[in-house]
Amino acid sequence: MRKLSPALFVALLLAVGGQAIAVDLGDAIAAAEKTDPTLASAQANRDAAFENIAIAKAKLLPQTGFQGTFQKMQEGVKYESATAATSSSYMVNSYNNQFSIRQGLYHPRDWAGYDIGQLQSEYGSQKLASARSDLWQRITNAWLDVLVAVESRRIYEGTVKVTHYADEQAEKRFQAGDGTRDMVIEARAQYELAKSQLVEAEINERSRAQAFRMLTGLDPADLRSGHLPDYKTVHIPLSDKDELQRVVEASNPEIRAAEAANQINKKRVEQAHADRLPTVDLVASKSWAQSDNVTTINQRYNVLGGGVQISIPLYDGGGLSATQRQTEATARGSAEDLRALQLKLATQVESDWATTEASLERARSAEVLWVAAKEQRRAAELGITSHVRTWGDVAQAEILAARRASDYINYAAGVLRAQARLLSTLPVTENIWEPWVAQVSVLAKP
Repeated sequence: MRKLSPALFVALLLAVGGQAIAVDLGDAIAAAEKTDPTLASAQANRDAAFENIAIAKAKLLPQTGFQGTFQKMQEGVKYESATAATSSSYMVNSYNNQFSIRQGLYHPRDWAGYDIGQLQSEYGSQKLASARSDLWQRITNAWLDVLVAVESRRIYEGTVKVTHYADEQAEKRFQAGDGTRDMVIEARAQYELAKSQLVEAEINERSRAQAFRMLTGLDPADLRSGHLPDYKTVHIPLSDKDELQRVVEASNPEIRAAEAANQINKKRVEQAHADRLPTVDLVASKSWAQSDNVTTINQRYNVLGGGVQISIPLYDGGGLSATQRQTEATARGSAEDLRALQLKLATQVESDWATTEASLERARSAEVLWVAAKEQRRAAELGITSHVRTWGDVAQAEILAARRASDYINYAAGVLRAQARLLSTLPVTENIWEPWVAQVSVLAKP
């Protein structure tokens, strides 16, 4: 597959941007990106994952707190003597306020947690990139489905016209005594078949158009003026399969997400080991209080303190050891998951590249068959004048040509779908997707 030169890419972009094209694939993708729920979900998950950085960072920053208590207390005093007893009560104030600050000096678990937060953000970003690639492929397929349905309808509209004319001519020749009843029946049967094929094509077009409208929110009626891009002039801007494999290995969003997940699990192993280490905090506090009673009124206390707090884990019943073994096993599993995904994508690229090349050959052979069918139709039309062919033969040749034309456009669309599937393994930010979209958009112009 040939590389697309920068000059040609610029020209394609200018052609797309310089005029309003009703069948522009780029516009369809842009519209779908605004409304697609799967992409919106991935964006929300990416935003949520990004907050893990702030959550983890907060544990490394100073922690401050304030606690205050204020009370009104009633205290009673009773005096007793040999002759009498008296009692009295008093309302006194009591409060206790404390402001504290703590700054971690040595917290290896939280340091690893900050790295995990960054990796979780990266994971969310790569899953969003994967969702965008998937969306671009889905919209491309829906766009191609509409164009194929439009082309099919046009084919069978022409077939209905030809077979209808053949039916009329067969009837006229029979009425003039220059034909047989079986010729009339055959021509009529071919006409009815062509009408049913047109009805089927119209139903399929409406179905494909509705699916396109649901995915993009755009009016698919504008696509009726376009046509299927010529597969022979559309190329993925990569030199060969090996180059694609290298680009996929370096930039595939699912691989990048799996790598981030693997790194997260490795960091969690670090956290599990860090749970056995001591932690050191710098602490300071200031408190002020008042606690009145019947003998002490308005006596206040102020305390200012500071120092270092060291916490050393000693024994937890074996839970830390189990946690370490668990995280290590999870890390080994995620490493194997990454290898499995890399292998899966490598085999997918191999298979899809072969499918693309095979679809090219099928499209070429279908085009040859279509050309041959058009020659057969031309021969049948010429045979009418020499009385060696009937109008039924013409109708039959037209239906054969229509069927082969339909096969051809489906195979041609298959080439483009196969290319889009190859591209779906790449993020849309790679300078490969956009040139391809620009090509097919220009080639689909009326």
